[in-house]
Amino acid sequence: MRSAVLMAGVAGLLISPLAAQANTDAITFPRAGEVCDQVGQVCYDSYGPSIGITKIYFGQFAADRLTQNLSGSNSRDFRLSSGQACSIAQRTCWKDGWSAQKKAKRLTRQLFGADPVQPQPQPQKQVAQQTGFCSLSEAGRTMFDGPCDLKQVVKGNNSRYRIHLGNGNTYVFTSKGGHSYTITASFGGSWPVTFVDHGNTGVFRFANYKLVATQNNGSPQPTAGEAVGAAVGALLQNLFK
Repeated sequence: MRSAVLMAGVAGLLISPLAAQANTDAITFPRAGEVCDQVGQVCYDSYGPSIGITKIYFGQFAADRLTQNLSGSNSRDFRLSSGQACSIAQRTCWKDGWSAQKKAKRLTRQLFGADPVQPQPQPQKQVAQQTGFCSLSEAGRTMFDGPCDLKQVVKGNNSRYRIHLGNGNTYVFTSKGGHSYTITASFGGSWPVTFVDHGNTGVFRFANYKLVATQNNGSPQPTAGEAVGAAVGALLQNLFK
């Protein structure tokens, strides 16, 4: 048992484990967010033992006694005369005290509201990148024909495809939540995109532009510290399907 944990009055110290299990009727719930122990004559809220609430239900003497017990204590965790224990930091109560194996769901909801939210694992970011050969034309007029860098980043349902041409211009295809794709150019502007798959070559059409990206043979290179995603070719094949 934690030495720093506050007990529910002197009477709570003398209760055997068997008696404690049968003493749940001594725990009352006056209002939402409030719990009172009739044996120890102490009331609690989501911040631990409450002097103010104790005074309301048990009077000034009980409030003064609680004030004295709280003096010099750094912990607001507590155990009731029923044997149930509550952690303020974890916003959880347990039926089996500090063994913390059996959650006291009703008591937890009474003090802290809904069950504490468990942290959800963050989706891992995957990166694939490769060199290639690209051509860009506007209304049939060639604007670029040469080497390019191809990069794809996936995190959860969000995808971003980046094509960096050898002349410095960059085109980024994005999709959020698996919805429709758009392309954003380095000089500004955003358009819907149509895509045609030709194996290792992808043809992107937006506004009056056509961008053709062809991968070099070989495996994609991993980005340091990142998990390697699927090959860029496979990603492009599924981009707009």
